[in-house]
Amino acid sequence: MPKLTVRKLEVCQYERWDEFVRNSPQGTVFHRSYWLGATGKDFIIYGCFKGKELTAGLPIIYCVSRFGIKHAHHPPLTPYLGVIFKENEAKYVKRISDEKEMSKAIAARIKKDFDLIHFNFTPFSTDLQPFMWEGFSSGVRYTYLLKLDDIENVWKGMDAKRRNDITRAEKDGIYVERSNDFKQMYDLVEKTFERQKKKFILTIFRNAAFKYNEVLSQKGQCNSFLAKNRDAKAIAAVYIVWDEKRSYYLLGGYDFEERHHGASAIAMWEAIKFTKTELGLDEFDFEGSMIKPVERFFRAFGGRQIPYFYVSKDSRKLLIKIAAKTKRMTDRLVRKLGLWK
Repeated sequence: MPKLTVRKLEVCQYERWDEFVRNSPQGTVFHRSYWLGATGKDFIIYGCFKGKELTAGLPIIYCVSRFGIKHAHHPPLTPYLGVIFKENEAKYVKRISDEKEMSKAIAARIKKDFDLIHFNFTPFSTDLQPFMWEGFSSGVRYTYLLKLDDIENVWKGMDAKRRNDITRAEKDGIYVERSNDFKQMYDLVEKTFERQKKKFILTIFRNAAFKYNEVLSQKGQCNSFLAKNRDAKAIAAVYIVWDEKRSYYLLGGYDFEERHHGASAIAMWEAIKFTKTELGLDEFDFEGSMIKPVERFFRAFGGRQIPYFYVSKDSRKLLIKIAAKTKRMTDRLVRKLGLWK
């Protein structure tokens, strides 16, 4: 069997990578090169090759601190990254053995290249053993995945209160419009963060959100859903992105001054129906939340709770770099003070 090699992909290989993502069972829109580019951060796509064949890969967003510390981190508004694999129709024991070898090779490589590492996997990558064997720590988060095989069954499978919220919104004259006006949608997102006293998040999210929307609008992979009242005022919003497998809830907002509990629910319901009837997709990913009220809202739509994992690691090199940098700064200060005598 040809030896596995892990190397950084060249820009000229990104189109090939995006096609690989499309066909990978674990691949998502967030793995695509154009999404990575829209983060505004430096990124590397590691490819794992068996001979000349690309068999697995891992995108990494990174930065380098003033101390020279290389930090591989998770970008804003990007729920999933992690290792993805070529579709493998071999029997289970063969497939999982191959994937372990590829993951181990990738984990060993990035461990050498970075001092700090943290990123999420998709819900469809569950084998973290190769990373743990390489000294990584792991943790778990949760999302809700809604199967859309039959939209009528989706409606029946919702919590009764959620259905009542939607029905009440309709009776109160609230309707939903699909919109390309991202700013109008994001204004509602900002109101939500401001009410939650999380203004610091707005600075982090805003530039990334507008850039993602710009790129995905060109690709036809995003849409906003605005819930409006009888006065045509937007009072709630849902923003989704999608790939060939499913759509993903990415952003949402609510005008608390209007105080209609069904506005967000009806906007989400329209996004779910759009996913099935117009995109022809059979899954809707609520993209998870560890915030109790948000998790409760998502759960009521009847999706299946799915865990997804993250890994993290620091290294001894990190302490050495910090110590060396501190020593250099101290030496410079001592020399400078010496000149003052």
